[in-house]
Amino acid sequence: MPQPSDNPPLALWAVRNQDTPIPADERRDIANRLREVLGDYYVHLPQKVGSMAINPVRELELLADDADAYFSSHAFFRRLLSIFTSLRDRHTTVRMPAPWNQMIAFLPFVLESCYEDQRRKLIVTKLINAPDDPHFNIGVEITHWNGVPIRTFIENFSWQTNGSNPWARIALALRALTLRPMAYAQPPDEDWVTLTFIDGTGAQRNATFQWQVVIAPSAPAGGAGAQGGVAEGAAEGGAPLLGLDAGTDVINQGLQALFSRPLRARSQVLGLTAADTGLRVDELQGATQAAPGIRPSILTLPSGESYGVLRIFSFHTNNIRAFVENMANILAQMPQSGLIVDVRANPGGTIPAGEALLRLLTDKPVSFSRNTFLATPATRKLSGGAEFFHRWKRSLDMVLETGQMFSQGFQLVEDAHWQGLEGSYTGPVVAIIDALSYSTTDYFAAGFEDNKIGKIIGLDPTTGAGGANVWSLDQIDRFAQAAGASPMPPLAAGVEANIAVRRALRVGDNDGLPLEGLGARPDFLHLTTRRDIVSGNQDLLLRAVDVLKNSG
Repeated sequence: MPQPSDNPPLALWAVRNQDTPIPADERRDIANRLREVLGDYYVHLPQKVGSMAINPVRELELLADDADAYFSSHAFFRRLLSIFTSLRDRHTTVRMPAPWNQMIAFLPFVLESCYEDQRRKLIVTKLINAPDDPHFNIGVEITHWNGVPIRTFIENFSWQTNGSNPWARIALALRALTLRPMAYAQPPDEDWVTLTFIDGTGAQRNATFQWQVVIAPSAPAGGAGAQGGVAEGAAEGGAPLLGLDAGTDVINQGLQALFSRPLRARSQVLGLTAADTGLRVDELQGATQAAPGIRPSILTLPSGESYGVLRIFSFHTNNIRAFVENMANILAQMPQSGLIVDVRANPGGTIPAGEALLRLLTDKPVSFSRNTFLATPATRKLSGGAEFFHRWKRSLDMVLETGQMFSQGFQLVEDAHWQGLEGSYTGPVVAIIDALSYSTTDYFAAGFEDNKIGKIIGLDPTTGAGGANVWSLDQIDRFAQAAGASPMPPLAAGVEANIAVRRALRVGDNDGLPLEGLGARPDFLHLTTRRDIVSGNQDLLLRAVDVLKNSG
C-alpha cells in the first residue's frame, strides 16, 4: 500500500469512466466459469441458498446468457459483483480487473460511532489535512450525508456490503463510508459528498468533499499483499490455510497508509467533559520480534495495577510455529494479573496460527473447530490428490451410501504448532471483539468461547461470522490438477476470485453448529464512548479490567 505522497490522489470523476473492453464471449466465459466453481467447491452454497433465499448459480447462468446485452464491461461487473454480494460472504468474492483493482476511493477523513445519551452518533476522528472549513474538525458530529439522515444512509448503504448479519452489515458500511477498495466494490455513486455536521458551538453547518482516488500497485495473484489474491500457508505441503476478508484487509491497510500521521486538531476532544482516566499504555519492552500485525503493551492504572494488552490486527504468517513461539515470548513478559486480547477489526490470516494461540492462553485441553468440504464429485476427486486432503477422502467416497451433503470434519491446526508452549499465560484473560472480527478471527473467538478460556467483551452482538478456509481460483486449480483434473484457464481480463472451500463447525456447547453466519457471541456488550474513539479506548480498557477483576 503506497503512502499518499507516493501517488498523488486523483479526483474520482477523472477516472470514473475508465473501462476495460471485454468481448461478450469472454464475459460469458467469466460468468459460466464462476457458476461451475460455485457449484463444485463453494462449501456454503446450501446454507446461503436456504438462509438468504437466493440462487447464485442460476443468476450466473442468466448473466452468461445476457453477456452481450451489457453496454459496457463496467455494467457487466456491477451485476456480477451484486450476485456475489448477495452471498453475504466476505470470503467468496470477485476481484475486479485493471484498472479498478489498483484504485482506492477515499474521502479525507474517518468517521466512527459512539453512544451518548443512549443515542448512536457518528463522529469525525481523523483528518488527512487541515480542512478548508475551519469549523470541520475532529470531534464534530455528522447528521446528514447529501441531505439524507446519516442513520438512514448507513442502513441503506449496508445492503451494498457483504456482511452476513445486521451487525456486520452496519460495521462494514461504517468502515467503508470514506474508504472503498474498488478491487472488491463498486465506486461511490457520487463524485462529491456534502455533509451536514454540528460544530463546537452547537451550530449546524455544511461542508463538501470530493471523492479522491489513490492508485496502488497490485500484488501478484495469490500473494499476501493487500491488493492481491489470498495467500498460502506454509504447512500442509503448501495447502492454503488462509481465512481472510480481503476487502477489509485492503481498507485496514488503506487507513494506515492514508492516516498514518493524522491531523491532531485541538478539537479532537470536542464534547469530552469527563476527566481523563489517568490510564497509561506503554509498549512492551523487549517484544522487538513482534510481527507487524501484533502490538503488545502494558496498561497501568492510577493505582499502579498493571495488565497486559495484546492488540492483534492480523493473523497473517507464513511460519505458524514461529508465530506461536513469538506469541509465547510476548505472553511470558505480560503481567499475570490479567490479559486483554483485542482482535477488533482483525480480518483474519492463517487459521492454525489463530487457533494455536488459544492453546497458549490455557493449560487445559483445547478442542479446535472441525472443517468440512461440500460433497461434490469435484471435491471427491480433489481429496485423492495432495496427501493432506486424504483424511477427507473416505467420507467423500461414501456420500452415495450416506446421503450426506458434507464430508467429515477435521481440525486444521496440528499439535506441533503449539506443543511445549501450552499454558504460556496463566492469568485471567478477556477477549474484545466486534463485527469486523472475521474469518481466522472468528475461529479464534469461537474457540475462546467454546473452550471457556475467558470472558468476551463485544462492541457488537456477534463477530463478523465468517467460518471458512478460503482459496483462490489458482489454488483450486492447482489442487484439482494434482488430483488428475484438467487445467483450468485463468479468467478473462485478469479477473480473479476467492471461494470458501472448507467450512468450520463449532465445538463444546456449540458442537456441530456452523460458524458461518452465526459467529461468536460476547458475554458483555460495551457501548463505545466518545472517549473510546478519540482518546485511546479508555472506557473500553477500564471495562476490560473490571471484567478481569471479576473473573473466576
